[in-house]
Parts: sequence; structure tokens; C-alpha cells
Amino acid sequence: MSSYSAANGQGRTLAIANRAEIAVRIARTARAHDWRPVVLLGDPDLGGYAARQVGAVEPLGPAGSELDVARVVAAAVRAGATALHPGYGFLSERAELSQACREAGITFIGPSPQTLELCGDKVATRGVAEQAGVPLPRAGEPLTLDDPAGWRRSADLLGYPLIAKVAGGGGGRGLRVAETPDALEAAVSAALREAGASGAGQRVYLEHYLRGARHVEVQVAGDGEAAVALGDRDCSIQRRHQKVVEEAPAFGLSPATRKALHAHAVTMARAVGLLGLGTVEFLLAADGELAFIEINPRLQVEHTVTEEVTGLDLVALQLHLAQGGALPHTPATIGHAIQARWYAEDPALGHVPSPGPVRVLTFPTSGDRIDAGYAAGDEVPSSYDPLIAKLIVRGADRPAALARLTALLNHIRIAGIATNRPWLLALLADADFASARHTLATAETIQAPIGGPPVEALAAIIGAEREQAGPARDAWAAAGPFRLTGDAVRAFHGDEAGGWEMRLRLRRTAAGYLAHPLPDAPGVPLAVGAGTVVLPDADGWEVSTPAGRWRVRPGVQPRQHAAAQVLDGAVRAPMPGTIAAVHVAPGDTVAQGAVVCVMLAMKIEIALSAPLGGVVVAVECAPGDLVGSRQALVRIEPTTTKEHADAGT
Repeated sequence: MSSYSAANGQGRTLAIANRAEIAVRIARTARAHDWRPVVLLGDPDLGGYAARQVGAVEPLGPAGSELDVARVVAAAVRAGATALHPGYGFLSERAELSQACREAGITFIGPSPQTLELCGDKVATRGVAEQAGVPLPRAGEPLTLDDPAGWRRSADLLGYPLIAKVAGGGGGRGLRVAETPDALEAAVSAALREAGASGAGQRVYLEHYLRGARHVEVQVAGDGEAAVALGDRDCSIQRRHQKVVEEAPAFGLSPATRKALHAHAVTMARAVGLLGLGTVEFLLAADGELAFIEINPRLQVEHTVTEEVTGLDLVALQLHLAQGGALPHTPATIGHAIQARWYAEDPALGHVPSPGPVRVLTFPTSGDRIDAGYAAGDEVPSSYDPLIAKLIVRGADRPAALARLTALLNHIRIAGIATNRPWLLALLADADFASARHTLATAETIQAPIGGPPVEALAAIIGAEREQAGPARDAWAAAGPFRLTGDAVRAFHGDEAGGWEMRLRLRRTAAGYLAHPLPDAPGVPLAVGAGTVVLPDADGWEVSTPAGRWRVRPGVQPRQHAAAQVLDGAVRAPMPGTIAAVHVAPGDTVAQGAVVCVMLAMKIEIALSAPLGGVVVAVECAPGDLVGSRQALVRIEPTTTKEHADAGT
């Protein structure tokens, strides 16, 4: 979009009030269009990937300063910014930031404060949609927070299933589904907790939930009066109401449905006076019914797939429109694009975030677009969203794009943290997803394989051990655990998912050594496969493959180890975070698997369950407490142990 370059770019500084991959992506376009980018970063990011890639950095302060309007604008002023781009998340939809930039003489790359205030209130935007004739799902009036009886009356009028929404929520935060009356109060409470953590307010309402629907959306651009549709997307693969996989264009739409979708989106953009980019989101029921759900007046995480099929640079378009530029024509779309959000989270542990040091990270030279936020040697902090990178592929059609994404995921090499790669690969192999029959419910049915590592990974460890040993002084030492004649057996174990162990028989053949899992099965070579990393660890090896990540220990695992972890009875924080709710008190009896407390970490609500059934003997946390990784929060004594103790008194 070279036509969007300014004739006079001298002296223009663009403050980027964001971090990681989106800060890098905005800076890339800024430089191409004669802007000097400066990234405004919190303390945990000052030495990170975005700081290195952008180069010019203005510190904000401790983690959380990114949500302080005064700090952000003051940093932009210190940087000499003439404009500020908020990216997405953080303050990108806050009217206060747009107004503060205006008062500081800084051009805000986004809508007016009035538009942001309107779009930031889901109840108000429903009113706009209703007045404009845009279809809506049924909803109740905003509820009083201390009136559970009112929630139930509203729910009974609407009918189940329902979704509890915080009026000021955004980006999938502050949403919870209640399938039955028994789940209503918990859904409202959870929505409020999550919204409160993101500063979205405490106004909640109920909306009828279209079961079996898809999530489709339209990218729009506006000049404050007129608007144009730039394409559509399908974003139906969501976990915890967070999008994970996005596609453009939305597949399987009839010409009539697409025309109606775009028309409704343009109507909403004009009705709210959109200046810049926005996304208008809808539910699409199985019978073709469309229902407006919200408008996000900012750049979306998934803007990349629209760029891939239209050739537009949407950040350049934002800069262009903010300076009074004209709207583009509706673009044609070519091919199909898919984006996968690659997260630092562990599917084997319920998708809890996995912060920590990235020991290895390399991407294949496949020509696919990778918007990364980290590199090898960086630390994924526990203070922010766990997104590592956006993986974007394009093909002539949807099957071709799916094949490219599968190949890309299988060839990335990473170590040091767990990621959602195994879950993404399981999704790509799902028959409903592959044949485009999926809905908003599909993601919750996908399970990544859980258990020990594949035999190829353990064979790779043995090969790495041989290489690590180096040249030896005699043939016997060089063989290590191998034998010049006969076989040798190696054993490995790990603690994941309750513990695992595997024995391999090492056998020499004319082609080299092979590892056969016992009881005897076909052997595999001692080689590191594509997408596999094997590294020495504290007391063994870390092995990371497309199927998962494991800490592998040589030798046979003492069988009581995994049981001892459960019998300990302590519910521990999987990572640093904040306690959001505690559901038990000393003396309570709990069943194994019952949720005893909830914590917030890396923008995700994590429910922590009892490892065994028994009696709560101690609660060592309270709502609002900051807790560290592996800190004991609740202690449970097994019922049988307590009964024996009582009998002996």
C-alpha cells in the first residue's frame, strides 16, 4: 500500500503502546511509511524481542503500567511522538486514551473517544444495532450484581442456554456460558472476576446463546461517516472464548449470506461513526440466522489473514485514515489464509500457561508468514498474554492452507516451555474441522495426546548421549550402553500425567543402531526428527517434539513417586498469579477433582482442583493474594487417613 505513504515523513514519531509480536508488526509498517517507531514497554519487556526489533524504547514502569493512561501518554510525550498506535488489548479500546492523546496534541491511530465509549458498552451497541435494523440475539436488561434472584428471573424469561456478558468486556474476556439454571450463578461470578482483572467493569447482562453456531466477522474501515467492508473471516475455533484459529475468507457462505453480513457490518460501522479500522462480529446459526454480537473498533489479532487474501496492509490503512485519507475500494480476495495462535501453555495440564525461558526457537524457511513475539534466549513472562507467535499460512484453497499449517507446525523447533502445538495438530487432524463442519463448540472436544513421549524422542536422546560423549579411547567405551554383539536395554521415566516409564532394547544392525520399545516392537533409528529438540536438563533431558514436551530421566522410576505427589494433598499454584476465588474452608469435605480455588495468571482464569478426596485441613490463600509458582494454597487430608487418626484417639 505504497499509496498510503506520506509525502513528508520527516520528524514523524509513532509511539506504539503495546508489546511483543504486534509492536514489531506495527513498527515494520511504520518504517515502510516514513514513521520513526518508538515502543512503550513495561519493565519485564525492556530487554525483550520487541525492544530489540524496534530499537527505540520508552519505559513505562512495572508490569501493569500498560493500563495506566497517564503513564502511557506521558511516555509518548517523552518520546516526542506525533501519533500513538495502541495495537490491540491493553488500552486499545479505551476512550480515555483517545481523549488524553487529543489533549496532548498526539494523533490517536483509532476512533474518536465518543466512538470508543459507545463501542465499549455492549448494551449501548445493542441499542444502536436494534435501531439500525441489524439482527440481534435475545438479551435481558443489565443486572444488579447483588441480586441473584434477578439473574434467575431474567434467565427464565430468555431461556437456556445463556451467556453472561460484562457490558464493558472485550477480546473474549468477561464471557461465560450457562447451560442450565444450576450453572447460572457460577457463570455470572466467573464473568465478573475475569472482567474485573482486565478493568472491564462490573455491569453484566444475559444473552441467549445460539448453540451450534459459528463465529463470523467482517473487517471494516470508516472515515467517520462512510464505511466499507474489506472482507470476512471465520473465527469459530475458540477456547475459553478466546480465538485460537482464524480463517479468511469465511468458508461456506452463500452469496446472499455474505452480502447480508457485509451490509450489516457497514451499517454498524457508519452508525457508530467509525474512523479507522473495526471488526463487526456475528453469530451464524446452522439455519443461516445472523446475530450481531459486538463491534471492536481497533486492529484485530486476526487482521493478518485478511491481509494475506486481499494484499492490503491494514496498519498502513490505519495510519492513512487517521490523517484524513480516503477509504479504499472493496478488495477482491484470492486464495485462503489461516492463522493459528501459538501459545505458551500446556495442553497436558489443562492448557495452563507455561512461562519461562525459551531455550531453543527456530522456524522453517518455508515462506510462511510468522509474526513472532519471542526468540531463543527470551523469557516468556507470567505478567502477560501467553502468545508466542502468530503462524499465518496461505493456499490456493482451504485444504492447501491446512496442509501448509500442518507442515509448519511439524517443523518448528522449540525447547524450554510447553506450547499448544500438540493441541493445534490434533485440531488440524479432526474430521469436522478438516471438512469445515466445525462450530463454536468444536474446540472443547479436541484433546491433545497425553502420556509419555514417542519412542522416536527417546531414541533421539540415546543418539544425543553418544554425540555428547565424544571420541572415546577404546571401542568398548565408544559403544557406551551398546554392545559389539548382543543387545542392551535402556530405561527412561518422567513425572508427566502421573508418571510414565519406557524401556528400549538397543540392537545393532548393518544400517546402524535401532531402538525397539519393549515388549519388542519395530525399531527406530537414533536420530533427531524434524521439529524435535533434545537438550540436557538438570537431572536428565528435555525433549520437545510436535507431540509435546517432556522432562526425561534415565533409569526406572520409583513407582511410589507419582502416588506420593497425590497423597501429599496440597493444591499448588502452577505458576505465579493472583487468587480470584476460594471455594473451601477448613473442615470441608471435598471430592477428588472438585474445584477448590481459582486463580488468574497471564490473562487466563485457572481452576485448581483437589488431587484427592478428603477433608480440607488448611486454606493458605485468600482472594487478591499474589502467589508464587508451586506455592501451596489448600491442603487436603485423605478421608481414610483422617478416619484412622480419629479411630486412634
